[in-house]
Amino acid sequence: MRKGLKIIAACFFCSTLAFGLASSTEAKADTTAKAEQGVVVKTAELKANNKTIKAPKNEESSDSKSNGNDKSSGSGKSTASSTKVSRGGTSSSGGGAVSIAYNYLGRPYVFGASGPRAFDCSGLTQYVYAKLGISLPHYTGAQYAMGSSVSKGNLSPGDLVFFNTYGPISHVGIYIGGGDFIHAPSTGKNVTVSSLSESYYASRYAGARRLMK
Repeated sequence: MRKGLKIIAACFFCSTLAFGLASSTEAKADTTAKAEQGVVVKTAELKANNKTIKAPKNEESSDSKSNGNDKSSGSGKSTASSTKVSRGGTSSSGGGAVSIAYNYLGRPYVFGASGPRAFDCSGLTQYVYAKLGISLPHYTGAQYAMGSSVSKGNLSPGDLVFFNTYGPISHVGIYIGGGDFIHAPSTGKNVTVSSLSESYYASRYAGARRLMK
């Protein structure tokens, strides 16, 4: 009987010991898993923090590129240049003269005036070409002797076109292309654009001169 009790007690002790070891192992496993999980979570948080720190740098980089593009695009100056090119270009003295002359559209005609507030016909051409470093006399007849002769069929922007209005070689303008020219017409009128095909100017056309710097 006692031997039987000893065996039962021994079995109970072994079972208790085994259960204790198992519990200890599971607890250790849980602790390790939680620790590892904590490392993973902490690592993830660090990565997230790193990303958060790097973000402003990327934004600054984008701003720098944007500012660079803003500078390169410009500005309004580029658009203005394109507009001027369509009026004869700026690569030659002639095209540059057209671009400059357009700035004075609407200025009043005043006899003997040479700008910039008012002009007469030869005063306008003198003023415009002076901006390009080309000196012209303030007299239509004298300007007709400048440069070289150009036929009406070979006119280019910037050529001076002359007319016999109130006398021989008495009016001058700047050819702008497309059969048009810009000029200061007469008293009571403003600097404007007219067509060579208008009957008044067509019947009084006297010739053209091309100026070379």
